[in-house]
Amino acid sequence: MTMKTILKMSVIASALLAANVYAQTELKVGFNEAYNSPIYHGMVKASQELEKQSGGELTMRIYEGGQLGSVHEMLEQVSLGEIDMSMQVFGGYAQYVPELGALETAYIVNDFDHLKKILASEWGMKVRGELEDNFQLKPIDSWYFGVRQTTSNRAINSIDDMKGLKLRTPNAKALIDYAKATSAIPSPIAYAEVYLALQTNAVDGQENPIPSIEAMKFYEVQKYLAMTNHVVQDQTISINSDSWNDLSEQEQQWLVAALKAGGDEAERLINADTEKHLALFKEAGVTVTYPDLEPFRAAMKPYYAALDKQYGENFTQTLIDAK
Repeated sequence: MTMKTILKMSVIASALLAANVYAQTELKVGFNEAYNSPIYHGMVKASQELEKQSGGELTMRIYEGGQLGSVHEMLEQVSLGEIDMSMQVFGGYAQYVPELGALETAYIVNDFDHLKKILASEWGMKVRGELEDNFQLKPIDSWYFGVRQTTSNRAINSIDDMKGLKLRTPNAKALIDYAKATSAIPSPIAYAEVYLALQTNAVDGQENPIPSIEAMKFYEVQKYLAMTNHVVQDQTISINSDSWNDLSEQEQQWLVAALKAGGDEAERLINADTEKHLALFKEAGVTVTYPDLEPFRAAMKPYYAALDKQYGENFTQTLIDAK
């Protein structure tokens, strides 16, 4: 072997080593929230933090606004390894682990801090393990998303005012149960059709987080907003298990830290928007009421009993008592 050949091979080996050392990994992330939403801005912040911390070694390419499919379709793509990460309300993961649907049941979750305690509880770790072991979905963070409230064409000062109210809900059992429990009449209608249904009094009210009420302009055709605080929602971010395991420990730490920064930014924006939107509603003539919620909670007890029968004695109380 000539000296020239040896030098050439040395150069090639050095180039391959350098390529390996400076290899870049790009994570493909899809989510449903639209461009310019708090969740979008949170994910942009996370992406920037990740690139900064890793020196460009680990990056994210984000696809907002459901570009890659519905929330359920994107989770399935993560499960199959077609994309690396996506997010969905943790209760929405019930398509994989049915008992997670309990988190969408009214008044089981008090606030976001309580929800985080549930996620970190023995039960939370069990269902997260099932998602990872059986579906390759590894939850690695949870972001605040909002609290569902109730708008109507008449004042709701107490649970008695819910009686006979034709309440639009999604076609979701837990939210239909909320309507039934309060003696309202659940009326599942497609989200895109709700404004017209409210405008024409086909229904008397609807329930959604405040940012959604603003985005869909429901406040233009509803003059009352009751702070019923019936469902607290998050966005649980999951990564494909193989994608996670392919990362070094250092890369995993960078990713977790970046997502924490993004979640803090999203929560800050959601809280700021909530105050801004409430002020807008009031300026538009909406009356905001604060009914006593204890009777609402009491009305849900038969539905908790049904969950206990399905998933085990004291199932719902264990979630309610999570510390």
